[in-house]
Amino acid sequence: MGIVNDYINKIINKINDFKYDKEKPWLKYYDRMPEHLNYYNGSMYDMIYDTSIRYPNFPALEYFDVKITYKELIKRIDNIAISLHNLNIVENECVTICMPNIPEAIYTIYAVNKIGAICNIIHPLSSIKDIEDALKETNSTTILATDVTYNKIKEIDVKNMIICEVSNSMKPLLRKLYNIKNKSNMRYKDNVIRWNNFARNENKLVETHVNRGKESPAVIIYSGGTTGKSKGVILSNLCFNSIATQCTVVCKEAKAGNSIFSALPIFHGFGLCVCVHVPLAIGLKCILLPKVDVNKLNKTIKNKKPNLLPVIPSMLNYIIKSKKLGNKSFESVQVILSGGDYLSPELIDETLNYFRDCGSLTRIQIGYGLSEATAFISATCESVKSLDNIGIPNPDNIIKIFEPETDIELEYGSIGEICVNGPSIMLGYINKDEETANVLKLHYDGKMWLHTGDLGYMTKDGVIHYQSRLKRMIISNGYNIYPMELEEIINKCEYVETSVVVAMKHKDKGETPKAVIVLKENVKPTKEVERAIKNYCKENISKYKLPTKYEFRETLPKTKIGKVDYKKLED
Repeated sequence: MGIVNDYINKIINKINDFKYDKEKPWLKYYDRMPEHLNYYNGSMYDMIYDTSIRYPNFPALEYFDVKITYKELIKRIDNIAISLHNLNIVENECVTICMPNIPEAIYTIYAVNKIGAICNIIHPLSSIKDIEDALKETNSTTILATDVTYNKIKEIDVKNMIICEVSNSMKPLLRKLYNIKNKSNMRYKDNVIRWNNFARNENKLVETHVNRGKESPAVIIYSGGTTGKSKGVILSNLCFNSIATQCTVVCKEAKAGNSIFSALPIFHGFGLCVCVHVPLAIGLKCILLPKVDVNKLNKTIKNKKPNLLPVIPSMLNYIIKSKKLGNKSFESVQVILSGGDYLSPELIDETLNYFRDCGSLTRIQIGYGLSEATAFISATCESVKSLDNIGIPNPDNIIKIFEPETDIELEYGSIGEICVNGPSIMLGYINKDEETANVLKLHYDGKMWLHTGDLGYMTKDGVIHYQSRLKRMIISNGYNIYPMELEEIINKCEYVETSVVVAMKHKDKGETPKAVIVLKENVKPTKEVERAIKNYCKENISKYKLPTKYEFRETLPKTKIGKVDYKKLED
């Protein structure tokens, strides 16, 4: 009887395992990751403060040749919190930060968080109208910017304008040289508060800490606007802190004492979360750069010796096309973290070969995310050998493929909208309830799902593959055409450097594909080249998917965060 019971129990367990795997088939790859994690209950500031207690003498920031320990970082953040308190900034008030990756920007972000206010982070190269709109949208009366942006914003009517020189934290000699090179001899209006005056506080005993729950709003960043107007994305403390916790198990190199190349901008989710908050919450050193000089990128990596190298694919293109700096030049790099755009198999191979030649045994880990999910919801894992995918969900994330804009779940292998449920999902868009309701939807299962607007499919093993933006999908004569599929084919043509396929209006078919092509260096857009490309496409692309027009450009237009501006191409 005992043997029979054992057999029945085994059958029941197998049935339960089947149900479990069908719901979350990716769990088979969680060889060293737990399914669920415990998340920090406080604010972003609280989390890095706890890190500073554990590693007070570890370097937290490096800016050119200046290093700042965790103990010193917290001290400077606390001081700026007093400065904000002195401006009468109150809980839930928005403070606008319009700065590149400089130490003062980091101090300000966490100081704003400490006093219970909300960081409204905008691109320093935004138009004057976009900056004014962001201030108005958030009722922000305080803006912190740098001398680089001052001439653009000096006429803005705002209560508090605080200006910090990009060179402020450099050592004296370098600061002087930098100012001479960049002609930084700015004259400010009387209403401007200079950073050093702002940061000078005689009373260091002012209590500024406000206890904030993990669900409370912390940051507003702006979506990239690749297919339309950008929107202010409201992210909670939990959004950032959950990803910091997830990264400790998703990326084995994310551990205290290592260093990370924090060059991706803080006004973008990937830059702020993965390149700043995650490392500071874990105990890494952030190597800050206010601006990436692509011509000196390899030299900077060689000199700064980061262990973790977050990049977007366009950065890798610059790296591998530059001169190699010796067989030990990149030996510090342990992992390349790629996100923000599609990374082709060809570029993966070229990158790995280049880094091997430069002394690095690095691996590449591809992450997938979007601003509305704090930039990181899935990642490739070493158990899945191929990198032609966007990985498996991070712990506590559930990803499913639905019929676009519905709650109808699709079968494995079927292309549909990638949707996610998890702790890093945004609270919503600021002052845009209708747009929020279009992407945050309560499904029949009782879960709140973020509809990403991205098309893709999931294999029966739970591995996710990206196809294209939903708004980029071309419907021609009733057929669905995925631009990314055509781009992959066109990019393999011997004359083509890169390409983008966009929708073009058609009186009979509704839409047809148009190929916008950048030719390889020294290839001219002659009739013969155009004919050769068209013949190549006819041989490799189904007839109903063939582009009906080919356009040649020297470069592709980019958004402010460096992605291809599809909307501009379509317009």
